[in-house]
Amino acid sequence: MAVRLFIKLLDKPFLSAVLLCIFIFYSGLFNIPERNPPKQLVKAEQINFIEGMLINSPAKTQSGKYYVGKLELSKAGVNSGSKSLISSSKGIINVLIPSSMAEAFFPGKLYSAATGKGAYLYESGAQYTFTGNFLEGAAESFLVKTCLDCRWKDSLFGKIDYFRALCRLQFKRLMYAWNAAGGLLLALLCGSREYLEGSLYSNFKNAGLSHIIALSGMHLSMFSAIALFFGSRFGRKKFTFIIRLTALIIFVWFAGFSPSLLRAFICSMLLLFAAIAGVKEPDMLMILSFSFLLQCIISPSDLQNAGFMLSYGALAGILITSRYLTKLLMRLFPSYFSLSLSASCGAQIFTAPLSLKLFGSFSPIGVIATVFVSPLITIFIYSGLTFIILSLFFPPLSSYSAIFLTIEYNFIKIITGAFSKAPLVNFGE
Repeated sequence: MAVRLFIKLLDKPFLSAVLLCIFIFYSGLFNIPERNPPKQLVKAEQINFIEGMLINSPAKTQSGKYYVGKLELSKAGVNSGSKSLISSSKGIINVLIPSSMAEAFFPGKLYSAATGKGAYLYESGAQYTFTGNFLEGAAESFLVKTCLDCRWKDSLFGKIDYFRALCRLQFKRLMYAWNAAGGLLLALLCGSREYLEGSLYSNFKNAGLSHIIALSGMHLSMFSAIALFFGSRFGRKKFTFIIRLTALIIFVWFAGFSPSLLRAFICSMLLLFAAIAGVKEPDMLMILSFSFLLQCIISPSDLQNAGFMLSYGALAGILITSRYLTKLLMRLFPSYFSLSLSASCGAQIFTAPLSLKLFGSFSPIGVIATVFVSPLITIFIYSGLTFIILSLFFPPLSSYSAIFLTIEYNFIKIITGAFSKAPLVNFGE
């Protein structure tokens, strides 16, 4: 049966192309070149001045010392009192911004070092002038010491980017008022983990539930479902399509693209267009395969990203194995539990080898933990969105909203804490 399944899968052109790409890219036969490597006249080890535009919202590193973002260079060189050599530059580099600078405007994290020295919002779309130096042996990573200037383009897109930056800041302030529960909701809706409680993150990681916190298809499908609910009230298919499309675009615009979220966005767009074209049962495996090929073209650097590999691996495992696993589990468990468990098992079958290779361990308990925690997170997100809307229209309700969300949060923390105590499987043991 396994041989017949393998032959059946190969009889699909997009899937065959994906398998060929996987072999070429991950076998070591072909190195993926940087699409936009940095180029400047001055040697990287001499540069202490750069200027350019952030193309993504910086994310906090695991150590907590820096925020890392991608900067599209426009100028680079040496800038000192006695020696100045600034020239045009191009390419994309990583900038490491000290947390004391990046969090200057964040609620509860106002640093005295920012007082009188200039404090800026670090978000995509803005032009920045930095001083610092490239890391030794890493000509694509610039360690920032000071930020001399930040400006937003005086254009429609510049104003939209600035509006997004302000919205994200205000959202962080609202979530901060909701304490630890707000920190989890911020991570789930915005991809920012600045206020996520360390013990809760450890619970998710040790219980094999990191994929739930990462922005992915689950979050995007929830926003699509909300838009579908309201759009269907009007009874017009095209109008529903427009509402769903708008909701998805607004969500990814606000949250910012990550490799896993880009995968989810491409798949969602393909499903939406299949629905408007009248395709009732699209081939999900073909949609996933086409999404893989398209993302490789759009952002080839994602191929080396762990989130990219785990995201595609998990969904491929669900699509390929869940039908067979469901038939087996239906004999032992109720329908809902069988469907959830088969999906979780399918994802684990494909991602366990990747986790062992990338991280040296994986958590088998994640198969069962996902079945119980995923519905709780769904309820938490929906109730959080409801409370956000109510708090915007009726600000006095914000404090009461925090009470209900804290109750849900504590329950999630207890459940994930229990699953996190299960032993891990380590590579080589």
